[in-house]
Amino acid sequence: MTWVLFGLLTACGSAGTSLAIKRAVARGDPVLTTIGYRFVAGVLLAVVVVAVGALRPATPAYWRTLALLMTPEIGGMVLLALALRRGDVSHVQPMMGLLPIFVTVNGIIFDREVPTALAGLGIALVTLGIYTVGLRRDADLLEPLRALRRDRASWYAVLATVFWGFTPLLHKRGTAAVGPLMWSMSVALASSVVLALAVRVVRGPVQSARAGRGRWLALVALTAIPFSLQVVTLQLALQRAQSGYVLALSSTSTLIATVLGILFLRERGGSTRIPGAVLVTTGAALIALAG
Repeated sequence: MTWVLFGLLTACGSAGTSLAIKRAVARGDPVLTTIGYRFVAGVLLAVVVVAVGALRPATPAYWRTLALLMTPEIGGMVLLALALRRGDVSHVQPMMGLLPIFVTVNGIIFDREVPTALAGLGIALVTLGIYTVGLRRDADLLEPLRALRRDRASWYAVLATVFWGFTPLLHKRGTAAVGPLMWSMSVALASSVVLALAVRVVRGPVQSARAGRGRWLALVALTAIPFSLQVVTLQLALQRAQSGYVLALSSTSTLIATVLGILFLRERGGSTRIPGAVLVTTGAALIALAG
């Protein structure tokens, strides 16, 4: 059951990353923020890799898997950023509940990871819970689905989950090639460099706001800490359990981030999140029992 601990740590790291990003993008360009915190995380992990002797030979399988990962990894990042920029969180966040389903389906198709009936029920409850937690106060339960007819942001969010639905399969292969620490370092560094090059070609140089630049840089560096926790523990969990189990359990980050936002950022609507919180918690417990 070690994977359960790693899965929950992934969720905590993801929630911390989201909250830190929320503060950072208020002071600087969101693309530069993404590039920055991933690069800093890559450097931090490189230091750890060298310090603990986890550096491994870069095999052809490693390079091939890393190259394949860049499209879904960066594609999901960009699509989610577009979704949040163009639409309301109440429309975007519920769509992210599709991620555990896509990961589970891909695991069945490509890795023959068939979940048990109990775990399948847990994944369904987590998905429904994330959908409910993401709803705004007094919203129609079907509002995010209806938004698909008119709201491009919702489609961006759905596409982001489609892209990210393939990443756990590649993470498993990358970790098998060079180990979780070196693979985590590679993902962080490679995604930041490739995104920076792509932005340079498409948009040209991107400047962060001069006012409060020091504060922004500090927030970017701070974001790298929970992101490092997130990416390393994700690889460790994927080594030990089915992708669908891990992603469903780590998706409890939505609940954690919501609770922290209510407690520390004074966000409203806490009482409306209770049903979703119960569903997510129950689903996570069932997945843990099944795993």
